[in-house]
Amino acid sequence: MKPIIVSFENKKVVIFGGGKVGRRKAKFFEDEARVLVISKDFVEGFEELDVDLIEKEIGVDEIDGYIADAFLVVTATDNVELNKEIADRAKRRDVLVNRVGEERGDVILPSTIQNNFLIAISTLGKSPGFCKFLRKDLEQYLGKEFDLMVRLQSEIREKLKETIDSQDKRREILWKILEDEEIWDLLGKNFYDKAVNRSEKIIGEEDG
Repeated sequence: MKPIIVSFENKKVVIFGGGKVGRRKAKFFEDEARVLVISKDFVEGFEELDVDLIEKEIGVDEIDGYIADAFLVVTATDNVELNKEIADRAKRRDVLVNRVGEERGDVILPSTIQNNFLIAISTLGKSPGFCKFLRKDLEQYLGKEFDLMVRLQSEIREKLKETIDSQDKRREILWKILEDEEIWDLLGKNFYDKAVNRSEKIIGEEDG
């Protein structure tokens, strides 16, 4: 498997199963994809999500209709045979599948940290608990200065494009800013404007 970041904007995700796992998957996609969840019943919390719900028994003969225009199908029912049938039908239509349980599908949903940057963590299904443990550990380490540094790098990068033609030179300046301990200290104290001033001083030194 290969790590890749994919836009789900306006793409349809169909989730079979209204349990806690199905709810977690729906929440993962709700802010970007068009999410449809089919289940005979739903645990508490689904009503708070921006997703479409169909409350009915999942009939095998209806599966193809639900997944016809889907980009991704998630099998999260408590019926192993039904999950397999859904996955097999999706594969025949070249629809990506995320499978819940022991068998691995085409897509694994990683544990994520997202601000101005995105970090995705996965053990490829070997230990979901470890992913959660590592995410919590990283969240404690990654203070607000990391988020602010991404913002600073983005803003400085755009400014440099207007004044410096050489991509190598721009990369060199951005790296110097990344390595500057004073800038990191300022960002850690939430002195963003002072960090910008320090960055501009570095640019001036390099440009001069």
